[in-house]
Amino acid sequence: MIELLTLSDYRKMRWKNGAGYTLELARSAGDDLAEFDWRISMADVTTSGAFSPFHGMQRILTVLEGEGIALQVNGKSHTLRSLQSLPFSGDSTVSCELLAGPIRDFNLIYQPEHYAVRYQWIVSHQATEFFSSADILFIFNSSTEMLDIRIEGELFQLEQQHSLYLHSHQNVKHLLFPSSRLRQCCLIELTKI
Repeated sequence: MIELLTLSDYRKMRWKNGAGYTLELARSAGDDLAEFDWRISMADVTTSGAFSPFHGMQRILTVLEGEGIALQVNGKSHTLRSLQSLPFSGDSTVSCELLAGPIRDFNLIYQPEHYAVRYQWIVSHQATEFFSSADILFIFNSSTEMLDIRIEGELFQLEQQHSLYLHSHQNVKHLLFPSSRLRQCCLIELTKI
């Protein structure tokens, strides 16, 4: 099954700590923040402060827009600028400081005992080809340019911050990103363990 997701398909939810809002792009199941195996979201971070914990989960955070943030993860400092990512445990004590105004971030939170994950940003204008046997594929376009993707020969086009969600399949998938002016997208593969 292949779903094209637009901004109107995403769900606005309050953060666990109540300090802001998340746009949830997709999730494994459930409606709350306590019961899911994986979740993909975006959030606008407008003030410095603490992150919500997600016990037993693994997180990957990427800065999408803005000057960046300084993250403190269990007392260790990390600076993230545009399209830079950081993996960390949901059990970690995390806080952030905005470097120069608000940012928008992109997040994957998943249960590492249930899923193996491959998370990569593709920034290129050259044609790029992939083969994947993952149970779930998720492609997110962060570029202002239209993103063209051929899956098993069928063409899909994603506008900025739109996504393609492939699930419920068993076969190896052939993905082709034709050459373009600018490609800036995230490819997430989730495989059940």
